[in-house]
Amino acid sequence: MTYRPRPCRVSVDALPRSYVCYDLETTGLSPDARIVEIGAVRVIDGWEDEKFDTFVALPEGVRMEPGARAVNRISDAMLAGAPDEAEALGAFCHFAEDFALVGQNIAAFDNVLLDRAAARQRVASPTRNGFVDTMVLYRELVGKPASLAAICGHYGVSNPQAHRAWADAVATSDCYQAILKDAASRRLCVEDLDQGPRGEELAGELVCFTGNSYELPKRDMEVLALLHGAQLSKGVTRRVTMLVELDPRAGRKTAKLRRARELGTPVVRGEDLLARLGLTARDLRR
Repeated sequence: MTYRPRPCRVSVDALPRSYVCYDLETTGLSPDARIVEIGAVRVIDGWEDEKFDTFVALPEGVRMEPGARAVNRISDAMLAGAPDEAEALGAFCHFAEDFALVGQNIAAFDNVLLDRAAARQRVASPTRNGFVDTMVLYRELVGKPASLAAICGHYGVSNPQAHRAWADAVATSDCYQAILKDAASRRLCVEDLDQGPRGEELAGELVCFTGNSYELPKRDMEVLALLHGAQLSKGVTRRVTMLVELDPRAGRKTAKLRRARELGTPVVRGEDLLARLGLTARDLRR
């Protein structure tokens, strides 16, 4: 079955290119949980500028829940000698300045805890700068599941130290950049695809894509294929004339790759498909 990319309902132009992406590790998931780590990365016009990371000492008598400790693996020894909430929050507010915040599931969780910490310390919360939640954006663009792990997997973003605040903040920022490109590609689809292909280099080809990567986003590649005369298939069938592998370095032997080998379907790299169109990965950067 052939298909076309889903239209975009996200206003790309309204999303910030300069921001502070942050993540919190906490004592638990309840609304009265306390912050034990703040991690963030400042991004200016799409370029990573500076990172921020600090543990946060807990008040006397407050302990981390066993479930939270099992996930973030933050021990009491790691928190020993860390700044208290007032000092850590002050440092983060200084780092955030007046930049909008970006984060994963921050609307329902991190922002709530950040606001409560700011209220306890009687300072203005950085959430007043405005914020963008990657989970909300991803659900609008792609759908569920929308955990950080799922979004990283979809866009080919690496997060080798998941559930540490600084690592999750960097991974979330990379996902946000990929979401921006994804949304821009879908807008291109809506505006241009109904006007017919721009070229005929792929006329007669039924193309299936496997994998995803930051350099070669699947959505961009799908739109390019359509704009150059191809049709798209969600799966590898006997009618598919080409399977395009977008992230061969990952070494994943996907079901699509196995099926292509069974059927003798040609497998090409994403870079090779771009070369056929007279393009390179650099041309995908907006």
